[in-house]
Amino acid sequence: MSERRPTIDTKARILDVAQDLIQRHGLNAMSFQDLSDAVGIRKASVHHHFASKDVMVNALLERYVADFDKVVQSISTSRASGKTKLKRFCGLFVETLEAGKHEKSCLCGMLAAEMLSLDDEGLELVRRFMRRSVGHIGEMIEAGVNDGSLAEQNDVAGTAEMVLSTLEGGLLVARCDGGPKQLAGVVGRLVMLLSAG
Repeated sequence: MSERRPTIDTKARILDVAQDLIQRHGLNAMSFQDLSDAVGIRKASVHHHFASKDVMVNALLERYVADFDKVVQSISTSRASGKTKLKRFCGLFVETLEAGKHEKSCLCGMLAAEMLSLDDEGLELVRRFMRRSVGHIGEMIEAGVNDGSLAEQNDVAGTAEMVLSTLEGGLLVARCDGGPKQLAGVVGRLVMLLSAG
């Protein structure tokens, strides 16, 4: 059977499959052969689009961070209270677990666990995701403090780091045992701890 003629969507399809495999199994458990098998193209065709695994991972990270930023921007610019914005942001991590049938983690969380396998550019992209997420959370906390829906914080940046750490770690724990319901419970308790009154 001859290989299908590649379309302009082949590159995006490779990235879609790579993202799914990394979120489920990790970077080191995924090969270009896995990608070629899943996409239905020759391994050489994967190399045609991405010269190396590092190039592919960096393209994937750039896309993931841009997509995540768009979703977070829509949350941040909504008219909701700071508390509601924070709940919606935290809900993105629960949705990741639900969408993956309890098997997926945050792409950047998975890659952070395998940071020694990333090149400098990939590591910087993961760090950028983490820093930006802390910044977004901090802005939501400040909005909640200002509108009275969240309690005053002595160290907003430190609290934002704690929230992100809880989300990334909580996702891994819930993925292993408890699923989305458990993570949703953790998110609920976390937001309650930060709530005013």
